[in-house]
Amino acid sequence: MKKKIIGIILAGMMIVTACGNSGNTEPSEVTEGRTESGEEASNVEESTEESSVVEEDSANNKFAQKAVEKSGKTIEDVRDIISKDFDGDGKEEAFVFIGNEPDEEFGECTGTLWFVSDDKCEEALPEEYVVYHDGRILNEITTEDEIFIEINKNYTTSAVSYLFYVDGGECHESKVSGLGSFYEPDYVDDYCISMSAYDVYFEYEEGKEDEAMITGHSWKNYYFYYDKVAGDFAEFEATEITEQELNEAVGTDLVSEIKAEGYDIDNIIKRDNGIINVNYSKTTKNDDGTILKECKNITYLTKEGRYFDVWGTGEETWQNSDFGGIYDVMLTK
Repeated sequence: MKKKIIGIILAGMMIVTACGNSGNTEPSEVTEGRTESGEEASNVEESTEESSVVEEDSANNKFAQKAVEKSGKTIEDVRDIISKDFDGDGKEEAFVFIGNEPDEEFGECTGTLWFVSDDKCEEALPEEYVVYHDGRILNEITTEDEIFIEINKNYTTSAVSYLFYVDGGECHESKVSGLGSFYEPDYVDDYCISMSAYDVYFEYEEGKEDEAMITGHSWKNYYFYYDKVAGDFAEFEATEITEQELNEAVGTDLVSEIKAEGYDIDNIIKRDNGIINVNYSKTTKNDDGTILKECKNITYLTKEGRYFDVWGTGEETWQNSDFGGIYDVMLTK
């Protein structure tokens, strides 16, 4: 499977991938290096004229012109377009992004995504700040029998992926659209959604945990596969297991090792793709009498018999497999 990594680097941020690359210093917030859609994805070539990506005699021109007329913009406002027969019915459709001049420094562009066919022209995504990278805004994800178009909304510390596909000539939004940053990792098969959250430190007065001040940004990976029956992506099922089952899975007394370092084990999650996540935490009393709870987690790859080195330290230990924060049993349930 071609490993495609998506996302952004925002200026001034030290953000790197936690998807198996060595030498990383931080876990996956948003991963960088969007794969080009390729020759087959679009006939678009950059015009020598100002800002326009659609040439006058291009096969995409009719779709671009239709979107331009509906949006009230000009052909020079078309920033990206991918056209093809998405659903195999013998008719071409297109996704057209129309927006302002991209901001190269911050890797973003403001505009609207349109779905266009011979008999349709409709807004697929309202005007948003989206990721602009290497001259592209739209990304193509090809599964065994479905083609998805991906566009990423741009936020200060993360990106959120929106996915669309065509069925019966109609545009549909994927069930996983808008959950987090969607990409293909290189340490497991299938797909990931990186979920941004503030859930590392909980500080509160004794007895008032429900009023805790929560800080510490984490980006945790959840795992998905393409469900051919549903024609969409689905999350691997997950269940909680016992401490004894955890020790049996890793082949050591991991539970005792965690507790020996002063941590409590909060819960243990086993996913159907063979990944185990352990949520553990340490609670201490501050000098001012408030309570501080720090939350961490472990990622163990049962199929490979190793801990995932999130930080790229070169040491596959349970301590180095921490994405930070608290894992939910499942993101979609």
